[in-house]
Amino acid sequence: MAVTTPIRTWCDLGLVLDVPELVAAGDWLLRWSIASTSELERAADRRADRRGVPVVREALQLLDRRSESPKESELRAIVRLGGLPVPDVNVDVFDPRGRFIARVDLLFAEYREVLEYQGDHHRTDRAQWRRDRTRESELESLGYHVTEVTDGDLADPNALVARLARLFRRAGWTGSPRALDGIRRRPHG
Repeated sequence: MAVTTPIRTWCDLGLVLDVPELVAAGDWLLRWSIASTSELERAADRRADRRGVPVVREALQLLDRRSESPKESELRAIVRLGGLPVPDVNVDVFDPRGRFIARVDLLFAEYREVLEYQGDHHRTDRAQWRRDRTRESELESLGYHVTEVTDGDLADPNALVARLARLFRRAGWTGSPRALDGIRRRPHG
């Protein structure tokens, strides 16, 4: 039975996945040390069939081994593609006495903004929901604004980026977001 390597498969996925999805797959390869960024770059360079390579090249610029979930990776890719500030990934936040408060998905320290991807279990698991509310209150008591993002938000990247841009502007950001028309290849939800 013929099979491809994970690296080759990742490049092949450039034909069927959009950039945020390909970033999620690439982050997973990096996180679990299945591939390095340089190995993925070399595989893209060697690709005889150039179809899908533009998506692969764009995704390569956004990979981050610190990502801990596919949806978090997609969110980070949308933020970056949308021209918003660059976040720190999976950051531990402590109170002034050094007590651990939370590990946050995406932190924009300069703007005191935290983005948290919330899967459905954050809504359906009562104990998780309660922990999330306390955690959010703790973060906000330290001066952070917490924005929760769901899969529905990822399905409409332009609306998400516009909303996040308003939050960053409120905190002093002077940049301009980019339109993400056509970023999603197929309907999500």
